[in-house]
Amino acid sequence: MERFIAVVLTISFVATASASGAEAPAGPVVLTVAGNVANANRPAYDEKRDVFLAYHERAFDRAFVFDRAMLEGLGITEVGIEYKDWDGLITFSGPRLTDVLKAAGCRGGPLATLALDGFSTEISASEVETRDWVLATKADGRPHDIGGRGPLWLVFDPPGDRPATEEEENMWPWALFFIHCG
Repeated sequence: MERFIAVVLTISFVATASASGAEAPAGPVVLTVAGNVANANRPAYDEKRDVFLAYHERAFDRAFVFDRAMLEGLGITEVGIEYKDWDGLITFSGPRLTDVLKAAGCRGGPLATLALDGFSTEISASEVETRDWVLATKADGRPHDIGGRGPLWLVFDPPGDRPATEEEENMWPWALFFIHCG
């Protein structure tokens, strides 16, 4: 009987997680989307557990976390971008930001991004909607690594089939690991 109850509880938990979109990551977490999110797959902020988030003064009640496989499971978009300081065209690949936000249940509003070094950007709701943002997990087929530009690099394809401007490049946080929604 105890085994039956354990199986029923397990099935119930899995069904609830699937219905809410609250899939748990199997690998190391590379992105936390917190704030005004409908879906949560991790506990609220804990200052003892979340020491790096505490260092950056980022507390939250609800968050959805992703490992690399979860992000790539949302679909891959490729975008080729040129910039004056780069050696040439770089092909970025990863899920669309809108798909990531949808999976987390982000309820709209501006976004605040945070990189490992503390660099942050604000992205208005209209910028999220009007630009084709890609949360790049790779550049030229190679994963973004910690110590390079990883784990993630948020970019968009500049309009007009032209190289990115300095202003646009400054809007692209690399070493991204945290997004606050709303």
